[in-house]
Amino acid sequence: MKKLMFYGLALLVAGGMAVSPACSPSKEANDIIALKEKIIALQNQGELGFRNFTICTNITGFGSYVPAESPVFKSGDQMHVYYEPDNVFTGRRESLFEVWYTQDMVVLDAKGEILLNKADALDFHYTSKLPVLDLYATNSLNFTGLAPGKYQYKAVLKDKLRNKEATKIVEFRIE
Repeated sequence: MKKLMFYGLALLVAGGMAVSPACSPSKEANDIIALKEKIIALQNQGELGFRNFTICTNITGFGSYVPAESPVFKSGDQMHVYYEPDNVFTGRRESLFEVWYTQDMVVLDAKGEILLNKADALDFHYTSKLPVLDLYATNSLNFTGLAPGKYQYKAVLKDKLRNKEATKIVEFRIE
């Protein structure tokens, strides 16, 4: 019986020392990590901006939204904006990846007067062991009490790690 326990213990220890294929990265996994590093390097060199900036009637997730037929709304309606921040800087701290951006929301009337100025309405600060490559953001505006007329919506994207800004302006109308 002692001999059987000894062999069982020896097998258990030997099994614990064996490296399972699931624990060591495959060649494909290493290739993917290398590609992600290249993508981060390209994004970090690229110009900060907005991709797929779209006025929508509904947004359900990344790349999943229903564009508005036209930027015309009624008082009390809600406008949704979808966009993907382009080339937000990814920082490295020890073994962590960090992304941090904010976004201002500004509404102007036809004369250019500011009706709404919400600084840092969106604040995305994310730190993880794996890089975040695809980002999206949404904004919602309620037009209750807004008089009929032409307006502009201005989004100001601020990359906090690179200290850069990008601005996007779209026009809309209230009937």
